[in-house]
Amino acid sequence: MLLSGLAADERIFVAQKLAFPQLSVPQWLAPFKNEPLDDYAKRLASEIGPGPCVIGGASFGGIVAMHLARHLNPEAVILIGSVRSPSELPMYARLARPLRCLTLWLPVREMQWAMKPLLCGPLRTAMPFVHGLLSQFLQSDPAVFRWSLHQILNWKSAPACSFPIYHIHGARDWVMPAKNTLPDKIVPGAGHVLSLTHPQEVNEFIRFVMKRVKLSCNPSSH
Repeated sequence: MLLSGLAADERIFVAQKLAFPQLSVPQWLAPFKNEPLDDYAKRLASEIGPGPCVIGGASFGGIVAMHLARHLNPEAVILIGSVRSPSELPMYARLARPLRCLTLWLPVREMQWAMKPLLCGPLRTAMPFVHGLLSQFLQSDPAVFRWSLHQILNWKSAPACSFPIYHIHGARDWVMPAKNTLPDKIVPGAGHVLSLTHPQEVNEFIRFVMKRVKLSCNPSSH
């Protein structure tokens, strides 16, 4: 199971869904007013149900995946262009923390209307990945977007982990720079949305994790 990032949906994992037919990408639940991240993760876990699993997420989805893991006890967590702790967030996010309350009043719907004409221009041909991400933002739920942005700026501590974390990151990620964190694998030339731009590398990394999980569950197969 993989969680999409801020203002994204399951389309960000289209290549992964083709490679792993069993992969699920749950939709974001509508958050309750002032709902803390841990409470949200617990509620999302109840929607997913019990059972052994490997979970992960891209960007903000990776942060939620770590909190979600506390309620699902997964065999492993996969971070894709994400971070393990608040100290690894980019400097601009840490400097913006005092403004986090303003995110609750962000005019997301007006921003979506203002950016809609961009879909009608040459963006689809010139920058198809940007066009795809913009399409996802325009179709995202404003309440989910505001809540997610608020949670990023309000993130105070990473959950205690009793599960292995595997982390892949793009070398040219300017949204969450790789230099702020310690990934297991850095993909040369990849930016923030590496599941779309470098699907082969991401799929190979997922296969590597699944193999490690299988070996840990069946030591006799070494």
